[in-house]
Amino acid sequence: MKKIIPVAISILILGGIIVAVIFARKASNIPDNPADTIGNTSGNLNNRGLYCESGGYIYFSNLADNHYLYRMTSDGRDPERIAEVPVSYINAGGDYIYFYFDDPGGTKFMGISGKMSGIFRIKKDEKDFVCLDKCTSGVLNLIGSTLYYEHYDNTNGMQLYHSSLDGKDKGLAVSEIINPACVVNGDIYYCEQDSMKLKVYRPGSSGGSYFLEYPVYNPVADGSDLYFMNMSDDYKLYRYSLSDGQLTRLTDERIDTFNVYGSVIFYQRNHNPALIRMNTDGSNAIVIAEGNYENINCTSTYTFYSPFREDVTYMTYTFGGNGESAGFSPVAED
Repeated sequence: MKKIIPVAISILILGGIIVAVIFARKASNIPDNPADTIGNTSGNLNNRGLYCESGGYIYFSNLADNHYLYRMTSDGRDPERIAEVPVSYINAGGDYIYFYFDDPGGTKFMGISGKMSGIFRIKKDEKDFVCLDKCTSGVLNLIGSTLYYEHYDNTNGMQLYHSSLDGKDKGLAVSEIINPACVVNGDIYYCEQDSMKLKVYRPGSSGGSYFLEYPVYNPVADGSDLYFMNMSDDYKLYRYSLSDGQLTRLTDERIDTFNVYGSVIFYQRNHNPALIRMNTDGSNAIVIAEGNYENINCTSTYTFYSPFREDVTYMTYTFGGNGESAGFSPVAED
């Protein structure tokens, strides 16, 4: 009897440990996303991914408050500070937000001061965030249940990395420099670093293959169409149909950056600088603002933009209106 009791206690303790481990694993498990999940629009990601709309909210980098992570309703109400860390390349998938913590140095994180740049995850409606990869990175995009990002280190330079949603399975995807912003049916369309020719990379393959035999810049996907600046034609804006191969020039002027959202395009005109909005067929072009602008990020109600190299934000209607603009400087209630 004396021998049986310690054995029984040991079995109970072991059983308790097993149950605890099972619950811990369930608690840390991140459910897979649908295969067609894309974390943000390619146009937003090519403009630093400062805004990302998901589930009735816009998650954004507030330039008026140290680039901290905020959220507000899709119609611009109730701004709320989520995390006091500077962010960019914001993505959404399932119950989570993913972002690049763009630390200029000296940020205090978990009580420790120092440079803490990396790929992070935060659950919606929560404040605590988790580091998935402490690194320097460029563009980050969520494709299905995998994060792809431009990882940089001093030894290898820029390479395409991948990470699982929990950060446990991460590493080199391909040694080529690949901007993962532009995705169609799970394939990444990007410009080759040297030739700037358009290539396509299928995740899991050993590298990309050529798609167009002339140089382009900043490809953006919208449905079955690709939009890009055609370097062979003085950086004018073009549309390429993936369904029938038709190539259409949309502007007669050189542009510096652009974004596509549904039926409209916003672009920065190079000569006589101005931010322009037009329809995707090139019609109904109107001037939104005179001057040089960048960080053009589109959502279902508003499009946000900044004067070149200034931490100032303006907003205009994505659809409709006559190009009216207003300053955007939300302050959260502490």
